[in-house]
Amino acid sequence: MSSAEEIERRVAQYLRGEVSFQEFDAFRQERGIQSFVQLAPQPGTSTGGLTGVGQTGRLLRTMGEGGGAAGPSYNDDSSDDDDYLDNDDSAKRGDDSDEDDENEEEMEVVEEEGSSTTNPVDTSLTAKYLEGKLSFSEFAELMEQEEDDGKETPKPAAVEPNKKGVDISEAFSLELALEQEERKGRKRPKRRRINEVPKPLRGLMGEANLRFARGKYDDAIKMCMEVIRQVPHCYEPFSTAAMVYEEKGDMERSLQFALIAAHLNPQDPEEWVKLAEVSLEQNNISQAITCYKKALRYDPNNIGILWEQANLLEQTQEPRKALEGYQQILKLLPEKEGNKYMDLMRDMSKTYHATGETETAIETMQAAFTKHPTLVTFEDVNMLTELYITMKQYRHVLEAMSSYCSVQLSWQGGVTDTMAALDRLGMPDTGQQETQVMQCTIPPETPIDLSIKLAVSLVHLRYLGAAKPLVDMLLQESAEDMGDLYLDIAEAYVDVGEYDSARPILAMLVNTDRYNLAAVWLRYAECLNALGKTEHAVQSYAKVVEMAPSHLGARLSLSALQQQLGRPEEALQALSEGAPAAMPTAVETAAEVSSQPGPDVQLLHHKSTLLYSQGRMEDFLDTSLLMLSKYFEEAYQQQNLQLVVTKLTSRRRKYQLNALRDEPGGTGQGRHVVDLSGKLSSISKLEWWDLLCKASRCLARLGRTEEVEHLTMAALASPQFEKDAAKQKELKYMVLSACCLNKNYRMAYFFVRPMIMENTEVNQLWNVFSQITTSSEDARHHRFCLRLMIKNQNNIALSFLNGHNSLISGTYKHALGEYVRAYRLDPGNPMSLLLIGVTFFHMASQKYTIKRHFVLVQGMSFLNEYLIQRGETQEAYYNVGRALHQLGLEHLAIHYYQKALHMDPPDVGDTKFSYLLDLRSEIAYNLALIYSNSGSKNLAKLLLDQYCVV
Repeated sequence: MSSAEEIERRVAQYLRGEVSFQEFDAFRQERGIQSFVQLAPQPGTSTGGLTGVGQTGRLLRTMGEGGGAAGPSYNDDSSDDDDYLDNDDSAKRGDDSDEDDENEEEMEVVEEEGSSTTNPVDTSLTAKYLEGKLSFSEFAELMEQEEDDGKETPKPAAVEPNKKGVDISEAFSLELALEQEERKGRKRPKRRRINEVPKPLRGLMGEANLRFARGKYDDAIKMCMEVIRQVPHCYEPFSTAAMVYEEKGDMERSLQFALIAAHLNPQDPEEWVKLAEVSLEQNNISQAITCYKKALRYDPNNIGILWEQANLLEQTQEPRKALEGYQQILKLLPEKEGNKYMDLMRDMSKTYHATGETETAIETMQAAFTKHPTLVTFEDVNMLTELYITMKQYRHVLEAMSSYCSVQLSWQGGVTDTMAALDRLGMPDTGQQETQVMQCTIPPETPIDLSIKLAVSLVHLRYLGAAKPLVDMLLQESAEDMGDLYLDIAEAYVDVGEYDSARPILAMLVNTDRYNLAAVWLRYAECLNALGKTEHAVQSYAKVVEMAPSHLGARLSLSALQQQLGRPEEALQALSEGAPAAMPTAVETAAEVSSQPGPDVQLLHHKSTLLYSQGRMEDFLDTSLLMLSKYFEEAYQQQNLQLVVTKLTSRRRKYQLNALRDEPGGTGQGRHVVDLSGKLSSISKLEWWDLLCKASRCLARLGRTEEVEHLTMAALASPQFEKDAAKQKELKYMVLSACCLNKNYRMAYFFVRPMIMENTEVNQLWNVFSQITTSSEDARHHRFCLRLMIKNQNNIALSFLNGHNSLISGTYKHALGEYVRAYRLDPGNPMSLLLIGVTFFHMASQKYTIKRHFVLVQGMSFLNEYLIQRGETQEAYYNVGRALHQLGLEHLAIHYYQKALHMDPPDVGDTKFSYLLDLRSEIAYNLALIYSNSGSKNLAKLLLDQYCVV
């Protein structure tokens, strides 16, 4: 057995607990092994045992160091470099102890092995970058990730025996930690920097520099590439290659090598700035930003670099990152550069406001005002107050103008101090503000823009008396020139409900040339409508619709006012976006036709509501179906929706719908769908559901059964209501009703069957089920009822249905059994007595019935009991007479027919449906048959003329 195998065997025994630590330590001392750290498996080798070539080499070298069997070292390609370093270090150490020699060699081995594991990765990334497969930003990011990964130390895990062997690195992690603790007090040998050229290659590097100086550029590049091949983590060959390529005029290649050199030696921010400038010359902004980022890592307080980076970020449409840089600049700018600070603050505030960060813009301006109050201008105050008004912070407007514009605020009540007056603004509203009018005194040099912003704030704070002098001052100016300020103060009055004050200002604006706009007319119309001037408001809204036909709010308001004035036609006209589009001519292309915007969905919704309220059902259906077809577009376009709705779950319905759509020519085979403008989500789910129910009822009422069936099936197949279980259930009932109305009994049976299974006690469903099975002339329901009876043996309706099915098929005994079951469940139900009696009569009428008279007597007894429970009614006498008529007992049948003929039909409370329960025509016809068979033709004709002639 070899030494390596013996060591592996002893280690495995120790880890399995077969050998004590004392025995294992004695074995180690016997073999003269100082440490087992080098036995740990290296990357790319198996952890199952010491069978790899690299592991054997490390074992021999370690044993040689410890005084055991000496052997050569089978290490990596840099063995010459290691020997050179070993000789040099040994000469410097002189008379150091053997233990220090062993430690130093051991540390060098670890360093060499660590560097050899990272070199292939670095070489691969460098090659990809030089070949143009990676940008410098990606290259730098990947290199940083690898550096971070190299710094992470794996956490030791519990040592567990492996089927293939033992994990040596895990086994000796504790020993490694102990040895490191021992080395802390020892003198560590001097190491070379990992990014410097090693001594064996310095001669080659110097020769490359010499060739470069002599102008032999190709030879210099070859030598640099050779050095890069051997030590790709050194920056000097990359730097020399960059200078060579620059002399050759290949600036792009030069920049690539210079960037790699800078990345390997990144501590020089000036070099990064230079590379950023060169990148900008090549119009590579993203690479320049990366270079500035690297420079800021080592010089984070350099204002110039921050400024350049922020400008580039702003050019690349990354305003948030640019603003972060500008914020850093503001913190670093000295006090003496106040003007630059204020200029930067203005630009930043505008950018913050443009990106929707108004609060941050306000905070930035407030900080600038606090830091440099003497440099604040009227324009700055104007910008700040504009932001305050946008955020509805009107009290802060007064504070800013009082602090920076010398505005004096006072009260009619004794308070003259400005800040005291501002404090009064925070007091709760006492309802007596008209008696506490605040006075404002503004300097004459204050711009009128600021004065009106002050007035707007006072109006919103409801200090109208204080705002009036400022408004009067504005009204002395031309509305043509100061229209924007007119509009600001008018909108402030409208917002607080002061329509009387806003109306004359808006009237002046709409009569100007520059401000005769739809937005101004809309404000004017709202003001007139609030004041109750309906006719004038209608004219103003009509002007808005004329100037902005696509304005939805104006159309809706105009329609509501026209409806309020009793003008339904005008109200509908206001909701119409114009005349219907003509059919496309041969000159128009399909793209031009499809690009035309469709009607607005919200306008159609309000129009349909108006039409429904007016009772114009045909027009309502045209509008509502236009909307619903778009809402259920995917399903509505399909022709064969029955394949979709027969799926039990919404997920399967969606899958089937996609399958139909993906078929060749699947989309568009069904009904046409018109494109609509506007968002379908602007109408709530509840409103869409209400529209669907109204449209379905109207279609059913007008007899358009095929359309109502397609509409309800499209709604069920569409995913619009799939998350609402209640609406899904109701949709199934709507589809069932639509199928019954359209006489599609096959689909109706498919929907009613699961409903019956879930609700066996609901009589209405059994009635619908009976109607469907009776009309469909299909016998599929026989087996369904029999199977359902197994689980619901006490269901009376199911017993009746099974009895009917057996009676129709001629199996009278089975029918009698089902009817008797129903009678036992509900003895007081006359229906079961009648059916039992009829079944006995059918059995007595058969040819091979034994004891026929006994069967007849039983049937008559049940019929007599039925007659007692039902009482003297037309229906009871007719049923008994009809049974006797079937048996041929005509003299007895005539008696009961006569009684039933002279009785009135039952009173159901509604005379419109009483004729449906009147049996006199049937009774007279049966009597006429009896009279005719007996020879009384005249009597039979008399009954027919009296009761059966329409």
